[in-house]
Amino acid sequence: MKVVNILLNYNRANHHNKVLGVERCFVDYSKYLVLKGVEVVSVIKSKIFLLDEIKKTNSQIVELPAINQGDIYSIIKLALMFFKFNPDIILCHSGRALIYSRLARFLALKKMPIVVIDHGINPIKFIKADYILTVNTFFSNELIKAGKPADRALSIPNMIEIPQDFFELIKPVFPKKIRLGSLGRLAVEKNYDKVIRAMKILKDQNIEVEFSIGGVGVEQKKLEDLARELGVENNFKILGWVDNKREFFSNIDIFILPSKYETFGIAILDAMLYSTPIITSNSWGPDEIIEDCVTGLKISKDDDSQTANLIAEAVKKLFNNQELAKTIASNAKKEFYAKYTAEIVSDKLFKICEKIIAENK
Repeated sequence: MKVVNILLNYNRANHHNKVLGVERCFVDYSKYLVLKGVEVVSVIKSKIFLLDEIKKTNSQIVELPAINQGDIYSIIKLALMFFKFNPDIILCHSGRALIYSRLARFLALKKMPIVVIDHGINPIKFIKADYILTVNTFFSNELIKAGKPADRALSIPNMIEIPQDFFELIKPVFPKKIRLGSLGRLAVEKNYDKVIRAMKILKDQNIEVEFSIGGVGVEQKKLEDLARELGVENNFKILGWVDNKREFFSNIDIFILPSKYETFGIAILDAMLYSTPIITSNSWGPDEIIEDCVTGLKISKDDDSQTANLIAEAVKKLFNNQELAKTIASNAKKEFYAKYTAEIVSDKLFKICEKIIAENK
């Protein structure tokens, strides 16, 4: 099997050049397809920060300037590569990658299928792709409603690697001061402000809570100002990007992701791996990953005025029933190993590619 894996028009300087989200998925696809014996060409924007990570995948690398959607030099260079390499399938991780691939395929006089991996909230914009892989079934169903054939609107979850030196994290009994933690961009859709408001609600009920966020983003000052306004600033910390996941999860009792909009929620997988009970919203991705009261607690995202109260109630539920907290964390860890390891998801990706290639021969 020959695969071209493409990510263009991505520059995440605001993320401190961390390989996260879309970039992580792109790198992992190259890495794990190569490990399965696939010939992979990874196509990236010239001088992009994740070059060193891509080199580790042992895939071939092609860099394109990709200065705009109509960069004819980049499109011709891609077409020449298609002609020489003769791939069986093209995987695109961005809108520009799709545009370039369609034009390059035409110029190269090739017929290989183009597959878009959609990481956003508007998969309809990719409807002209031959196939679309979404990270949750909600969006694949939306594509089917929009007219995409069901066998061309597929879903595949995200994945994470298990660290080589990983061993089980044993969580202690909750301390008197409950420690909440989140990982992710400091963005308004994450609803971190609602967690801060929940801290105030719990404080008024004589329940003390700490809240630590591993991430950076535009909402940092607003969150810090809100914590001061509500008098919980001494129990609120923004840690910046967290590289040591084990240390982070060792220092929290409950992981919380109450997002209004979340296409997947890859940080939930980290919490599952590190045996940490989860509170999340019923947004698209988390709703599919977590089963309420089985692998985590889910709160409704639909009424903003109630979100803080629902978070506070969920925290109290776990604090008052620590056996439930242990059980859902244990169930979630089993679910992770059954569905979301890099090995399992990459097997699914390989089989999807095989099926698509066979359908187009």
